[in-house]
Amino acid sequence: MDMDNQMDERSKIPDLMKIGQIPSDLSQDVDTEVLDPVVNNDNFCRFVLSNKGFLHSFSKITLGLTSTGDDDFSTLPVNIGIHSLVQRCALRIGTTIVAEIDDFNHWMAYKSMFIDNDINYERETYLTSRLTATELLYDNDGQSIINASALTLKTRLEPVQDDVGQDGATDPQVEIRLAEQPVFSISVADLFPFLRFNQLPLYMIDQQISIELHYQPTSSFKRCVHQSTVDAQGQSWLIDTTQTKFIADYIYYDGDLMEQYKNQNKVMNWTYADYRLNKRSFTQAQLLDKTIMDIGGAGRLCNRVITSLAPVLAAPDSSLTNEYSAIAPATSNNNNGTLTTNLVYNDNRLYPIDRTNPALHFHDLVQTEQNVPHISRQMFNKEGDSFTDQYLYMDYQISSSVEGLNGKFHHIGYRLNRNERVNSRGIQLEFKYSNMLAGTFTHRTWLELVKTATLDNGRFSTEFA
Repeated sequence: MDMDNQMDERSKIPDLMKIGQIPSDLSQDVDTEVLDPVVNNDNFCRFVLSNKGFLHSFSKITLGLTSTGDDDFSTLPVNIGIHSLVQRCALRIGTTIVAEIDDFNHWMAYKSMFIDNDINYERETYLTSRLTATELLYDNDGQSIINASALTLKTRLEPVQDDVGQDGATDPQVEIRLAEQPVFSISVADLFPFLRFNQLPLYMIDQQISIELHYQPTSSFKRCVHQSTVDAQGQSWLIDTTQTKFIADYIYYDGDLMEQYKNQNKVMNWTYADYRLNKRSFTQAQLLDKTIMDIGGAGRLCNRVITSLAPVLAAPDSSLTNEYSAIAPATSNNNNGTLTTNLVYNDNRLYPIDRTNPALHFHDLVQTEQNVPHISRQMFNKEGDSFTDQYLYMDYQISSSVEGLNGKFHHIGYRLNRNERVNSRGIQLEFKYSNMLAGTFTHRTWLELVKTATLDNGRFSTEFA
C-alpha cells in the first residue's frame, strides 16, 4: 500500500480519544463494571482499572460516611459536598504519576463556583451534596408574596417561621443528612480535569492503571458540618468502606475499528494540563504588609494561576463551608477592604497597573476560567448585603463572614497571556490586603502546567512540555 492510500485509510478512522461528535453510522457500546478498591481504609483507597475499552470520563467513585456518635443533622460542606473527603488524588499508569491534585477539596471550592444554580438545585444536591444554589427570599409580611429583598439558599424545604411570623431557620433535607447514611459520588473528570476532554484508551496500555485517593483525616474535623444548636461539635465521621466503589464505564466501538485505531496509533502524543500547589501560612499582620513570594513554574509552560486564602479554624465543622473557602478582605465601618495584587514572570508584570478594584478581580476570574461564577457580590467580596440576618440554615447565619457564606468565594485568577515559557526565576505573586479578619490563614496557589503524554506500543510516559 503506497503512502497516499495509507493516509486515506488513516483519515477514515475517527479520533476516538477526543470527546465530541462521532460519525452517525458508528455504533457504540458501554460496559459498566463495579470495582472494589484493592486498598480500602479510613485514610486511603486505591482502585485498579481493567485494561479494556476507553474509560468514560464521567465514571464515578462512590463514597459514604458513618458516625461514631449521635449526630442527627450533620451534612457535608454546602459548597463542595462529598469532595471534602478527598485531600489528594492521583492517577498512576505503571510507576508514572499521570495527574495529581494536592488539597483537592480546596481546589473543588474553586471549581464548584462555576456550577449553574439549577444544576446545583436539581442534580448536585443528590449526587455530591453541593447546594449553594440561591433564590429570592420573599417577605412574609401578611401581604401578597411579591416583595423579595434578599437571597437565601435554595432548598426544597420551607423556612420555619419564628414567633413574630418572620422566616427563620431551615434544616437540611433528610436525603443529605449523614445520619441517614447517604452515598454520594465523585466524577473521574473532576478528579483529573484532562479527562473531561479525553477518553483514556485503556485497551492500548500494557501497564497497571490505578486511581488513588488520600482522605482528609477524620481527626481534623474537616469532613463535615454539624448543626449549630442540636449536634455536638467535633463528631468523628469515618469512611464507610463498604460503600467505596468505582463505577467504571468502558466504551467499545463496532467491528474492527478499535483494532485499526490501535494499529494506526502505535505511538501517540498529546498535551494536557496538570496542577501544582504552593501553600503557605500567614498571620493577619503579614497579610496587611505587601508580600512578594515565589510560587514556582520555572522552565514550564503555565496557562493560569488560581489563588485562595482560607482561614485556619479552631472548630472547622462549625461553619457552613468548613475551611473550604476563600476569604475576602474584611469590612470596617461599612467600608470594604481591598486586595492589591499582580503577577510577575519573565521580568514583566501581568498587569501594567496592580489590580485593586474587586470588579476587576471578578473580571479576571471570568477570563481565567472562561466561565462566569454563579455567586452573588456578597459571596465574592462582601458587597451588596444580598443575604438577610434573619434567615438561618442549620442554625448558622448565612450572612455571617465566619459561619455563613459572606465573602467566602474570593478566589483570584491570573491568565498568563503571552504564551511564553517561564524563565529560571519562576513566577512571583504580589499581594497586599488593606483589611483582614484576625487569625491565621493558609494561602494556596495552583499552577496549571502543560504536560506531554506519550503512549508508545503500550508503554505510558509523561514529561513537562
